[in-house]
Amino acid sequence: MKGASSTARPRRLSVRRDSLEVDGRSLVDLELGGWAYGPELGQAPVCLLVGGLTATPFPFGNGEDERAWWPALHSPDLIDPERVTVLCFEWPGNGSYFQGVNDTSHAVHLSVQGLADLMATWLQGIGCTTPLTCVGASLGALVGFALAQRHPERVQRLVSISAGLRPDGWGTATRHLQRELVRDGLRNGDVETGMARARQLGMLTYRGRNELDTRFGLLSPSLAVPPVAEYLDRHGRRFAKSFPVATFLLLSEAIDRCSFGQDPGALREAVEKVSAEVTVIGVPGDQLFPWHLQEELHRELQAAGASSALWKLDSDFGHDAFLADQDRLAEILRDAGCLRAEKPPERRRFQGLGVEPTRRIRIGMIGCGTVGYGLLEMLDRQAEAIAERYGVAFDVTRIAVRDIHKERGPLAAVIAATTDPLALVSDPEVDVIVEAAGGLAMEKAVRAALASGKAVVTANKVLLADKLAELGLLAQRTATPLSCEAAVVAAIPILRHLSHRADEVESLFAIVNGTCNYLLTRLEQDELSLDSALEEAMRLGLAEADPSADIDGHDAAAKLSILTYRAFGSWIPTAAMRVIGIRELRPADCDLAESLGYRIRHIARARRHLGALDVAVEPLLLPSWHLLASVEEEYNAVYMQCASSGDLSLFGKGAGGLPTATAILGDLIDLAQKNTMRWPEPRELRALPEDNIERRHYLRVSAEAHPGIERRIESLVRRAGLSIQGRALRVEAEHTHHAFMISACTDARFEEAKAAVATLSRVVATLGLGVVE
Repeated sequence: MKGASSTARPRRLSVRRDSLEVDGRSLVDLELGGWAYGPELGQAPVCLLVGGLTATPFPFGNGEDERAWWPALHSPDLIDPERVTVLCFEWPGNGSYFQGVNDTSHAVHLSVQGLADLMATWLQGIGCTTPLTCVGASLGALVGFALAQRHPERVQRLVSISAGLRPDGWGTATRHLQRELVRDGLRNGDVETGMARARQLGMLTYRGRNELDTRFGLLSPSLAVPPVAEYLDRHGRRFAKSFPVATFLLLSEAIDRCSFGQDPGALREAVEKVSAEVTVIGVPGDQLFPWHLQEELHRELQAAGASSALWKLDSDFGHDAFLADQDRLAEILRDAGCLRAEKPPERRRFQGLGVEPTRRIRIGMIGCGTVGYGLLEMLDRQAEAIAERYGVAFDVTRIAVRDIHKERGPLAAVIAATTDPLALVSDPEVDVIVEAAGGLAMEKAVRAALASGKAVVTANKVLLADKLAELGLLAQRTATPLSCEAAVVAAIPILRHLSHRADEVESLFAIVNGTCNYLLTRLEQDELSLDSALEEAMRLGLAEADPSADIDGHDAAAKLSILTYRAFGSWIPTAAMRVIGIRELRPADCDLAESLGYRIRHIARARRHLGALDVAVEPLLLPSWHLLASVEEEYNAVYMQCASSGDLSLFGKGAGGLPTATAILGDLIDLAQKNTMRWPEPRELRALPEDNIERRHYLRVSAEAHPGIERRIESLVRRAGLSIQGRALRVEAEHTHHAFMISACTDARFEEAKAAVATLSRVVATLGLGVVE
């Protein structure tokens, strides 16, 4: 072994061998060389850097004429030659030598595995006995994996960048064509042109299509050659003058001769020999070693029980991103923690999953009130748990609010704010739009986001009740996710269930307005008047300053419109629904219903009937045993009857800042996992006319006390062709409340009978409600 001691500049370390068996052939008169930065071997941890086919052995430069090609990795928190011995092997014919290596007429054929054996021989010869960290890119990653597989005792950590377990057919064909161009040059006596053309062809595979398109563009009429020509010529000439022909042919063919097994069983057996902790880094736009090859390598390692983590380097530079976008690569290496100097912990096979990458999703949020700030609090509080469970970090990078000077709390104060929601849509630093402002005015921003391919998560039931059919189709046309769980029953994941159900929904009954349910609970349990119960709800923050949308049923109708689209695939606008609120209900109604064995709840319902949909929002009498009858306070619930799976129900809080923020966060998590809902074109299912439905009815008659009033009411009911099937009575100081259970009929027929009863002189008020059997 020959070498010199220096930490300021790399020093050459070489090993001589008379002969060596490699790939089944005997190589003779070998000198295997390489370079070392930093401390002497044995004095510090060792990192082996292996570049691509054309890489020099000087990733950090040589202090003279060789420039560094991996400077971003030269860092105290990555690879520090002051504390780590950095080794770099010389490829055969480009520093290393054996007899015949430079003979282009009788080429020596080596594989990636053969190159790994040469490297192992060099490591042994220079006295490197410490298990090392190997960082390889492209060909270097293939050789690094072969080293870890064939000499597992030498490699404790492996970072494989832009490679895989094998080349693919397209890459093999491209490299074959490159070699033929060089051989044509050798035959024609113009090897420089052959090498230049081979390099130019290679440049088209090394760089990304997007980069070439945006950087150079097309051949315009004013140009003789396309703008990319000068770029290709420059790289071709430089390569032809500086790189050894024989080395290019040998290394190019070594990639294509790479094989770790001819069948799945042999491949699995080979991979099982790897004991190193492996980090696989790939580029989605890589044409030479496509992303699926990185996934294959990671999958095989995981299946064999090895420690492997798969990281994605998003870059327009394609295969050469490890050089052209190396600052981003350096950040991935930091996040992965794969260049730690200390020895990896001992682990059994199939123990752990490796350090998984955390994907960052940047959010632009429109609105930062109760719901928006609740989302900020949840993201802050659960950041670590979300990253651990789902491998994602959500970062609200910008908000749009009406008043940027309003105090909103410390979490909002550090976020850039604007008054223009469209500014978030056009911001390239925003990946997803969260719309938590509400109202029809948000339509423009939501449409713009969907049209531009920017995913939308919204809690805006008012907008969706009016425009969901149009927005859903726009989302489908542009293949852009539109998620709106928070617009229905907040923390109850009903839309998520309906989007991924395997069964057909026959009917859906739901309590979807927490305010109404709280008011009914107070009427029922405390016998408060509606006005008194409403004052209490406002004091507790359970009712809006203007509660009319809640108590008149319009809020529930908007939610039912969304549910109907999701459950039945049919768009029923709220204007086509029967919508009745709870303004006419009295504590007496709750008491009388209970006497009859029922409880009153404000129900949003949709069910198939006679080829149409029976869709309505109204207070109904539910049997006391019914699941929804037991839902109290501000809680919501959804009860479904399905064709195959029978009865299903979901229960939880359906309103409030944090429950709604929970639903938004759930949509964001689904979005990160690419588990979003489709919005098919609405089916032609009409709303069923009310006169097509027969049901029993509850009739409450409030009247002055009189011994003959019940007889007169019963007479009028009989004249309408109906019968009374149950009755109850409640006496109060001013009036007597009579409750009757009327036999099944259409709503129209019942209303006629009720109107007749209302004409009686002692009757003060009447109320009719449908009954669920």
